[in-house]
Amino acid sequence: MPLRPPTKAIFADLGDELFLDLTDEELEYFVELATAKRDAYETVMRYEPTPRLGGTERRERSGGTRVPPEENPHNAWVSACYVGGDDSGDLSDWEIGIKDNVSVAGVEMTCGSQVVAGYVPNRDATIVTRLLEAGADIVGKTNMDDMAMTSTGHSAFGPITNPHDDAYLAGGSSGGSAVAVARGEVDAAIGSDQGGSVRVPAAFCGIVGHKPTYGLVPYTGCIGIEHAIDHPGPMAADVETVARLLTVIAGSNERDLRSHAPVPTERYENALDGDISDLTIGVLEEGFDIDGANEAVLETVRDSIDDLEAAGATIEDVSVPMHADAKDIHDVCTSEGLLDAMLGEGLGHGWKAWYNQSWIEAFGKARRAQSNDLPARLKLLLLMGAYTNSEYHSRYYAQGMNLVVELTERYDAVLETVDLLAMPTAVTKPPEHDSDRDQYDRLQETDLLHNATPFNRTGHPGISIPAGPVDGLPTGLMLVGHRFDDATVLNAASVLESR
Repeated sequence: MPLRPPTKAIFADLGDELFLDLTDEELEYFVELATAKRDAYETVMRYEPTPRLGGTERRERSGGTRVPPEENPHNAWVSACYVGGDDSGDLSDWEIGIKDNVSVAGVEMTCGSQVVAGYVPNRDATIVTRLLEAGADIVGKTNMDDMAMTSTGHSAFGPITNPHDDAYLAGGSSGGSAVAVARGEVDAAIGSDQGGSVRVPAAFCGIVGHKPTYGLVPYTGCIGIEHAIDHPGPMAADVETVARLLTVIAGSNERDLRSHAPVPTERYENALDGDISDLTIGVLEEGFDIDGANEAVLETVRDSIDDLEAAGATIEDVSVPMHADAKDIHDVCTSEGLLDAMLGEGLGHGWKAWYNQSWIEAFGKARRAQSNDLPARLKLLLLMGAYTNSEYHSRYYAQGMNLVVELTERYDAVLETVDLLAMPTAVTKPPEHDSDRDQYDRLQETDLLHNATPFNRTGHPGISIPAGPVDGLPTGLMLVGHRFDDATVLNAASVLESR
């Protein structure tokens, strides 16, 4: 569609929104210049898009079909599909579930939301391409919290219930991926973590979920909340499977989607030697001292830490007082970060990689037509972000982002004295499935992410490993390590599986 010339009225309205006090003479002048600049915009659109994610045309693919309720007892799946991987590779014959905010070409991507239901990507996300090239088969899109906005397990297509007891929820926002793994319906799954969304459902469903170091795994072709916190991550029943999956998907590629940029990677499964005798693990005091924590959960996690000590690790108590305020810092930053992503039609700006134009166009239309169907938490964050941006000139966002730098330095200072930090992934049992609570009631459920969100901001790798049951429901121990030392985190987690 050719760029229409702006009118004085349009520029006057936009000028008011931008706090520009434009005179009639200025408006006429700017309209004239803007009309002349249309040629530049036409030049950009003359180029045919280069298929940067490639490989989609040579694979066996079946478009997704919605999974009927009788085949989906915990509502873990949005759609079933089949995309065949290469004939050989590290993941040959593996069946993988993909969270439904990660693009698989030719398969509907809903982000767990009615707003974008029906959108079909025309390119694979980078991590999907890497999985397929490693021989894995994609067998479906897993359900998720509506637009990844909560951590309980509530999709626009219904609650995602816990595979151990459907009176409880799976957690989120990667709840469907966690359930599919826990039920053995896939060999592994991909989740995404913006504030605990891989680790929390992993803990609640009794599986392993790893949030890699920020930047280790590309987010290109995924839909997130804010570039600064978005992490794709592997989820599986055991650490070795998670490590093998990470080996395949790791390697940033901001400038060339087919080549790895120079971030340190390794074959993570080779690091699982089970020897932690030279490790010192710091038990984070503030990770346990959280209002509303379930004492039985805390005790179960401490028992797992004792197991690490019995396996040869040195255990020390450590303190980062600022950890207690980290979730508040995260929430303040997320409001304006999400606002930027929304104004950038679901992707934001400043992304140094391939932009999914079909998503931008589809989301841009959908949010204008169906914004009332967006989840309550997203609406609240957008309103708070717009309010603090307009009325307080982003001073809270700026202060929050500066505090993230300080928080990172404080964790790093402690990690100079210990190798890993240990704490509960979540300090409660999974939330109950209460059909009488609507999404506005659930806005008060904020005690699930206190330990998880800080490390989305700081970028440290974190893994949730099963710690043991409380009242028949799983709990998780989270181990956090140095940035780009994911191997040590994975190795320590693997030791617990043998205890």
